[in-house]
Amino acid sequence: MKEIINKHQKKLLAILILILTAGGFLFYFLNHKNALEPVKNLSLFNISAILILYGAILLALTYVLKCSLELFEKKIVFHENLQLNIWSNIVNFFGPLQSGPGVRAIYLKKKHSLDIKKFLYVSLIYYGFIALISCLFIAVGGFNFMLALITIILASIVIYAGFKLLSSKINKADKARLSLETISKLFIITLIQLFITSLIYLIELHIVNKSIDYHQVLAYTGVANLSLFVAITPGAIGFRESFLLLTQKLHHINASNILSASIIDRSVYLLFLLILIAVAASMHLKKRLS
Repeated sequence: MKEIINKHQKKLLAILILILTAGGFLFYFLNHKNALEPVKNLSLFNISAILILYGAILLALTYVLKCSLELFEKKIVFHENLQLNIWSNIVNFFGPLQSGPGVRAIYLKKKHSLDIKKFLYVSLIYYGFIALISCLFIAVGGFNFMLALITIILASIVIYAGFKLLSSKINKADKARLSLETISKLFIITLIQLFITSLIYLIELHIVNKSIDYHQVLAYTGVANLSLFVAITPGAIGFRESFLLLTQKLHHINASNILSASIIDRSVYLLFLLILIAVAASMHLKKRLS
């Protein structure tokens, strides 16, 4: 009963944050009308480029899931993997409290007999990689090479520790099948995923201010990624913007550029999700995956 109440409270809090964020955006742009000029000049080429890159991230996520299952000697065919990621991305944004990973966990348990705890262990390693790579982006973007070196060392430790964690949590029959090579591949594909994300932000920020360089974008990407770990709203709406505004000394991008780029990103990503919904509807994914 207490858990149900807590979930209800979180949903109400998420709705409140979304309302406050929308109000904050409206207030800012009413008082800074010039900040919306770059959004009005958004070209079809830029929209297409961002959509293609979001598609590339979706493909990267399918490879993340493939590597995750390989750790337990389980296979998933590409079209099934892609369909599952399409549906979980839709649920993650429109469903309650970013529930996409839960959809994947339940589906893999029922369809591929993958224990939810095993999925949780490998998911923690994947999210650990996201956190470490994000810190590396912030360090490189801010020219803090000592922090970059420490992050690389920590990444190596986490890869090794993750391998050991998985080895200790599964039965002896499965231990021989685990591969440090697969853990390393998971790290590399996560790095590629976040690099693609940085390219999306680069395009969006260059639309509003062409003088922003890639080092700033890397730090901006790192901060934006870290905001996902505390977000309870769809797509970290409100949380990502707050993180970016509070950490301007790390990426040196002003509030006007952050909010204008955020409007562009939210708008194009919503278009991307609408495309996914159309694909899901045409393939009857909800019925097929349920």
